[in-house]
Amino acid sequence: MPSRATSAAAAIGVVVGATLVAAPVPASAAGGSTLYVNNSASANCSDSGAGAQTQPYCSPQLALDAARPGDTVLVSPGIYGPVRVTTSGTESAPITVVSPAVSSLSVELRGTADRPGLEFDHVHDVVFRNLTVSSSASGSTGVKVTGSNRVSLDRSGVRANLYTHSVGVAVDGASQAVTISNSGVSASSSAIVVAAGARDTVLTGNSVPFYGDAPAIQVNGAPGTVVVANTVSDSLCSTSLVLDGASTGAVVENNAFVSGNACTGWNGIPAVTMSPEAAADVVWDYNTIESPADWALYRWAGQPYTTPTALHTATGRGGHDTTLKLTPSTTYEERQAPLVDSADANAPHEPATDHSGKPRLDDPLIADTGTGPGWFDRGATELQDPYRIQVALTARKGPAPLTVTLTPTSSNPWNTPVTAYTVDFGDGTTPAATDRLTATTHTYTSKGTYRAVAQATLANGTTAKTTLRIDVVDDAPLVPSLQLWQPDLHDALAVEAIGNATSSWSVTNYTFDFGDGTSPQTAANSLVHHTYTTPGTYTVTMTVKDDGGRTATTTREITVGSVLVPVHPVRILDTRDGTGAAKGKVGPGGTIRLKVAGANAIPATHVTAVTLNLTGVNATAATYVTAYPAGTARPTASNLNLAPNQIVPNQVTVPVGDDGSIDLYNFAGTVDLVADVQGYYSTTPLTAAGKAGFVRATGPTRILDTRTGPNAHPVGPGQYAEIALPDNIAKCASAAVVSVTETQPTASSWVGVTLAGGGAPTTSVLNFAQGRTSANEVVVPVDANGHAYLYNAFGSVHLVADLQGYIAYTGGAECGPMTPYFPISPTRVLDTRDGTGAVKARLAGGSAVTVKVAGTNGVPVGAKAVLVNLTGIAPTTGTWLAAYPHGTARPTASNLNLDAGEVRPVLALVPVGEDGSIDLYNAFGTVDVAADIQGYYLG
Repeated sequence: MPSRATSAAAAIGVVVGATLVAAPVPASAAGGSTLYVNNSASANCSDSGAGAQTQPYCSPQLALDAARPGDTVLVSPGIYGPVRVTTSGTESAPITVVSPAVSSLSVELRGTADRPGLEFDHVHDVVFRNLTVSSSASGSTGVKVTGSNRVSLDRSGVRANLYTHSVGVAVDGASQAVTISNSGVSASSSAIVVAAGARDTVLTGNSVPFYGDAPAIQVNGAPGTVVVANTVSDSLCSTSLVLDGASTGAVVENNAFVSGNACTGWNGIPAVTMSPEAAADVVWDYNTIESPADWALYRWAGQPYTTPTALHTATGRGGHDTTLKLTPSTTYEERQAPLVDSADANAPHEPATDHSGKPRLDDPLIADTGTGPGWFDRGATELQDPYRIQVALTARKGPAPLTVTLTPTSSNPWNTPVTAYTVDFGDGTTPAATDRLTATTHTYTSKGTYRAVAQATLANGTTAKTTLRIDVVDDAPLVPSLQLWQPDLHDALAVEAIGNATSSWSVTNYTFDFGDGTSPQTAANSLVHHTYTTPGTYTVTMTVKDDGGRTATTTREITVGSVLVPVHPVRILDTRDGTGAAKGKVGPGGTIRLKVAGANAIPATHVTAVTLNLTGVNATAATYVTAYPAGTARPTASNLNLAPNQIVPNQVTVPVGDDGSIDLYNFAGTVDLVADVQGYYSTTPLTAAGKAGFVRATGPTRILDTRTGPNAHPVGPGQYAEIALPDNIAKCASAAVVSVTETQPTASSWVGVTLAGGGAPTTSVLNFAQGRTSANEVVVPVDANGHAYLYNAFGSVHLVADLQGYIAYTGGAECGPMTPYFPISPTRVLDTRDGTGAVKARLAGGSAVTVKVAGTNGVPVGAKAVLVNLTGIAPTTGTWLAAYPHGTARPTASNLNLDAGEVRPVLALVPVGEDGSIDLYNAFGTVDVAADIQGYYLG
């Protein structure tokens, strides 16, 4: 039964990789001899000799030139040049060119730009068998037959160029009795073309995987053509067969015309076209057409017919034709059914075996509807008994002496009796042999790698075998190893675990307990996936078991948390106009609730925290503002400190409450509040693929200062200053965490962020008054090159930008370690006014205070960085503060700039030192300092 290609890749395999039964070297006719060809380096070949086995010809061409009727040219495996046959045999003593190899790939006759791989040139009685003929040049022909008679190509492969206009086999009009049999033919135009005038061409048992722009088989006015038992698998919806002109006396039977998966229909082109002259006396029956098309399958003497019944009713032909409408859900068994045991065994030139030499077999599950014995299949391939054998091993690897039991099972839908079962253990011992499938036990006594072969033989002659590798090694302990990582930066709770183990025995299975109370996963392979439901640090335990019955366990920790999804600033609160809350200032002791998750394009679920630029506007009294999760107790820490009539911004990162909201509390007086979203932290930010990522804290690095350099100048009104990330960070980052400082402003103004071509921003990240210096931490989305722009609204101002970290949206060691985020309710870890976290004393100029952050106040040991709201309180002179990891050199960049007597906060992303501490440095005068942790990063 035909086994047709179901894709272009599978189809080409029929042609260029088909395993063919070895053609026996024919006995030479009386007086004939064998001429040997072998161009391998060790063959000692010579084109001036007589082609003896001890000194063969180097070229098939010279051997053919020397051949005489009855001679056999035996070609050893190799790649050879094109061959042009000009020497003939006789009808009783043909010249035979054959390869003894089992694959048509073993011998290749390779064409050139101006010559086909094989050409029969006015010769007769020549047979080529079991070779491949190729031609790769544009517009080339694989096999060309010119003015020749009784020549054949059998059990071979023809591979013409599949990408340009080429023909597989071309038979000219002066040729007669040309046979192409049991072969595979592929091309980019027609696979086989028979020209007008050619007579008695036989095409039988061929597999034609077709990719061309013309009919697969094109017969043009060639009388007596026989097309029997071929499979044409068409991938491009072209016509499979055309009998044109005066192609009288044709026989077309037992063929399978199949549309490939790439074809969505014949697009109005019929599968078969028959000219009026050919249709008049053609013998047409027992063909099958499989197609996804609803168009006419036949165009017969100019008339379309959509079904075999319609054709038979109108013409008397095709009474045993079948068709199958293919759909995406059509199964392999459904496609095979019309072809099985339904061919006309008496059709002229019907092969006794299929195209690869396999015998005809009766499928007991399908009724015989063919002629003769009734169980020849249509097409080029006979369905063989689908019997399969599998063998289970008690151990594939172990120390010597190793005793293994091989237990066979089988798939036997035909219920064919097993007549013999053998196991060759591969170590030189006598194979085990029985008349049925049975378990066998064997002991390997010596170290080595063995291949045991189990083979079953059935009553119908079918054989099935399987090969198993068995390794006998030195004894060694079972030692497991475990690796954990997060494969997807856009799913912060997903992890992969891969286990490995060394052992003298083969490892049976791996069991992973992910430490979150879920059921352990047991897998035969060592790679498993798991998604946690809650951020945290988990201990993963892996247990391995080997065939020796031993087990071993190992553990590792992994931390999963939130990733940051940066967004271009979006205003979600403005009490001045009623955006996000009631219009009107927040009164003393007043709280407003702000919906975050599920609003303003932020997902409703899996959001753990939000990053806002929070601005207090025109407070009527000195006050502070605290942001915290809705529905929780208000902490004592502050996020924003304001003097009367000030406009003060600060970036805040706030955990969201269970309902997706945050609360904003005002201490005294009245104040307007404005909030612009800069990003949000999420455990599964699926809507932000390519942008979300883990934050990497770098410590402050200056990337912009308009006061210095050859192009130093202030940023004027409506002008931009470019931020450019370092190259090693730009390739990893979707956004940057930047401390933006303005200084020397000539007017009260504000700064926003944008990308190239984005236009002036409508929201601010930093508001400032004329003559003041201030700073704010900002999440800045960057383009693919790591660039963004700071925009100044009014007057002129100098801008300074210090890189604090970046959001890595791509993996890889070059982008730094994974650092998932864990938000906490604001927690005060330092206040020099009351001795919290340090000695009660103002911080002197030129000195630093060390603050323990990891391992205290809810921040675990091992934290890599913290988000800290840093507040400078009433300095005696203008100064600046810097935050950095304890034990490292103090950076030159600042986090917070203060005027004398001012109270101002800023959010800072600060890496944690090796001892779990950070340092806070004051440049001038004395100042009180408060620090509130808002979250931490692990990794």
